[in-house]
Amino acid sequence: MAAILAAFPSMMERDRKREGLRVCRAAWLIGVSVREYRELEAGERFPDSVTWERICELYGWPQTFVEPSKRPRPRR
Repeated sequence: MAAILAAFPSMMERDRKREGLRVCRAAWLIGVSVREYRELEAGERFPDSVTWERICELYGWPQTFVEPSKRPRPRR
């Protein structure tokens, strides 16, 4: 599990570039600010469940990539 989380930032960057997206466009598509997107891609933050679902949809990742019990809880 730790290896998956460690690979998350590089996967985001790789898949964003594969899709031909700039950071600003990728951020807009998943509904976060450019700053938040950069923090996600740098591994400084992990997405909430809604953002996670949008990232999975955008990059074609399986949503069950992270065990449901280990998914981040939405911020309130």
